Amino acid sequence: MSTKTISHVAKLLTNGSSKVILLSGAGVSTASGIPDFRSAGGMYDTLRPELLTASDKEKKLMEQDPTYVVSWDIFKTNPLPYLEVRRPFILGLHEDDIWKPTLYHAFSQLLSDKNKLLRSYTQNIDGLDYKLSIPTEKLISCHGSLATISCEGCGAPMETSTFTNLVKTQIKDIYKTDSSAPKKSTPIKCPSCSKPLVKPSTVLYGRNLPAEFHDNAQTDATAANILIVAGTSLTVFPTASLPQMAASPNMTRLVIDRDTATGFRADINIAKNPNDIMLEGDCDSVFLDIIEEAGWLEDLTKYKDSLCESSKNLLEGRLLYASKAKSE
Repeated sequence: MSTKTISHVAKLLTNGSSKVILLSGAGVSTASGIPDFRSAGGMYDTLRPELLTASDKEKKLMEQDPTYVVSWDIFKTNPLPYLEVRRPFILGLHEDDIWKPTLYHAFSQLLSDKNKLLRSYTQNIDGLDYKLSIPTEKLISCHGSLATISCEGCGAPMETSTFTNLVKTQIKDIYKTDSSAPKKSTPIKCPSCSKPLVKPSTVLYGRNLPAEFHDNAQTDATAANILIVAGTSLTVFPTASLPQMAASPNMTRLVIDRDTATGFRADINIAKNPNDIMLEGDCDSVFLDIIEEAGWLEDLTKYKDSLCESSKNLLEGRLLYASKAKSE
């Protein structure tokens, strides 16, 4: 990673006129222990349809395309595979509170605190963007969120505590980590319409994105002068079209990812556009570098205890190093 590039990014961010839009994917949450669905070892890569409550035809379709498990096509007639796959995520967020924000989320918060954040678009459904104090109007969950529960049929909401208890007692544990889980899954019915379509308010494949994405994306892409794309493969549209919307001579587009090919899939190419930047590395480490170079390390400490263990340890190590360097 180029120190000069980090310095350049920090200088852009600390400029008084900087207005930033963010686009994040699963890579910004992996430090919290949430798996990256699309990478090797992620949910789609390791999906085992034979463990799910599904017909032979449904299992075959999931073998051919793992994303079928989170599609409207199967959910509308058989919601159990979705709930079985999502069970540990639902319980982890609502019951165990084992998921906490990462340094990316703290960076987003700092941008908001400094009135530099125009909007944060996330493809993640984990709800971590909402666990600090960014105003909700600045957050757009492009693919919905596990944080709220509703019926996919009639739209009626359900209390998260009620839903979590039903998931725990009615949905089997295919991951074999909960000995108290039932051996067989039974549908969770909506109290309003009696259909078994209650689920976290995530966007299934085959369903429309929230209207707020379409209402704001083009306007934000024009109003901002910095776009930061982090931890996403940019393969799912229409959210992946945001970098194209933001292509202009006055826009700096920064991609942070472990896969350098990501930037080229986003049509971001530093060989063609000097305003485009690619930083390769783990999101937590790169964002901490940027925060430190921008002089925001002290501001970050107020959120230290809200961070996941991995992010917190990384920050504490950096603070200790900075303190020693200052005293020498």
